[in-house]
Amino acid sequence: MSTSPSAVIVRLDAVGDALTAVPLIAALRAHGFRVGAVLRPGNAHAYSARACDALHIAAEAPERLAPEVAREKYDCALIVTEKPEAYRLAARARIPQRIGFENGWGKPLKTLWIGRLCTQTVFRTAGLDPHAPHECKVVFSLARTLLPDAEPSRNPAVLRRYVIDEEPQPDRRIAMQISDKWARLGARMEDVVEAARRARAFGEVRFLCAGSEAAYGNRFAQEIGEPVEFFDDLRPWKNAVACARAILSPDSGAAHVAGMTGTPVAVCFEAQHFDLQSARWSPWAAPYRAVKIDGAWPAVAADALGELLTGSPRISYTG
Repeated sequence: MSTSPSAVIVRLDAVGDALTAVPLIAALRAHGFRVGAVLRPGNAHAYSARACDALHIAAEAPERLAPEVAREKYDCALIVTEKPEAYRLAARARIPQRIGFENGWGKPLKTLWIGRLCTQTVFRTAGLDPHAPHECKVVFSLARTLLPDAEPSRNPAVLRRYVIDEEPQPDRRIAMQISDKWARLGARMEDVVEAARRARAFGEVRFLCAGSEAAYGNRFAQEIGEPVEFFDDLRPWKNAVACARAILSPDSGAAHVAGMTGTPVAVCFEAQHFDLQSARWSPWAAPYRAVKIDGAWPAVAADALGELLTGSPRISYTG
């Protein structure tokens, strides 16, 4: 077994959540760490192959992975999630140093429980905190003991290599993520279609949709009268985002892929708590404009996209 320091990142959440750990992975790699990750099947390919020496897939109860994780003899577990099973996994794998989040008096019983399973905890608020830093900084805070002088990189040339495996050919098309996340954020289908049509003013648009969201993608394709590309593998989907001229996306995985790979992104957030959520989840290392999903937001989103592509401010909506 290698004598290099080692850490395993436990992230049992969605793709966008997993990508907030990319600056942390880059810093660990730069300091000579052997890195492992525990991920769900849905986000198992969020990182490139070069990001981690070992990948542990929690297909069922994550605690069952404890023997597999223990065999790697990690020095430290960085538990980047609120999910209780992640804390149980790290404890059952008998990783000597276990660092996770606690919520103080916001969730006192959970804080006491996590304190028993971790050797060190980092406070994070249990609710929406107007003073909370970007999520990438929050995630990075778990490694302060390991990397006391390091800061999370905002250089997409550094971060990109930990997201995509092979450099794709540049694509002059604009990308747009087609996802039912639009509906979950309060966007009506007719407005999503209008935003797509307005985006055409700046060039050809490529519509990207996960195969698991085919029902929404097919409905969008029918409404706009154009084909949608469906992806069942996360890796070519990441490449499609990384090689685009720019992307229009809801606050979702595509915006975070763009944020780590440097693709300019017009990212649309739910109107409720817009200021807090856009500050916490904005694309980390790419040019971006944040758009609130309310009123005539398709025009605002198209203006934001145009500004990113042309470098010139645009205002077509004055309501």
